[in-house]
Amino acid sequence: MLEFPWNTASFIKSAELPADYTKICDAHGKVLKEVAVVGRSNVGKSSLLNDLFAIKRLAKVSSTPGKTILINFFRVKDFFAVVDLPGYGYAKVSKELQKEWGKNIQQYLEKRVELSTIIFLLDIRRTPNEDDLLFFEWASFHQKNLILVLTKTDKVKSQEKKKNRDLIFSYLPDKAIPWVYYSIKTHEGQFELRKLLLKTYGIT
Repeated sequence: MLEFPWNTASFIKSAELPADYTKICDAHGKVLKEVAVVGRSNVGKSSLLNDLFAIKRLAKVSSTPGKTILINFFRVKDFFAVVDLPGYGYAKVSKELQKEWGKNIQQYLEKRVELSTIIFLLDIRRTPNEDDLLFFEWASFHQKNLILVLTKTDKVKSQEKKKNRDLIFSYLPDKAIPWVYYSIKTHEGQFELRKLLLKTYGIT
């Protein structure tokens, strides 16, 4: 597992509408399965991708959340693809833009046949909000394969981690969901999340 070529991930394209999506194939033309990364704006999706794949500028990290509604596609050699979905729930953007976010995310999640796994990010310092809970309900109803990542663990004291984790899980409909702690600063959770992804795709 440690020899897996994580640092071979590469950006393919950005898209806004389903007509702009691309099918990502391996060297033999087989369409790769996709893992989507979902979460609120400013939860650390781009930073997580850069850390997970050990490439500093793989995904663009913005200091201003809510700047884009684009869906970004990446390829991990001939193994699987990664799709970074727009962050949602940023209060300082217009209601129209928030609706556009939701529409784009929903279209991808409901209609993308290549989607096989969703990595859902929650800030460990915050309890799930209405948008988060609606997503969990949707994913549970549609029987989507979820991995929960509790981000920014370096920003809480060690004794707070389990307390916050238990509080977050008290809101969730599925208590058995696979999950990891994650910190970009300390790389906590990098090994565990990589292991979960490889297990999902049957890679040993």
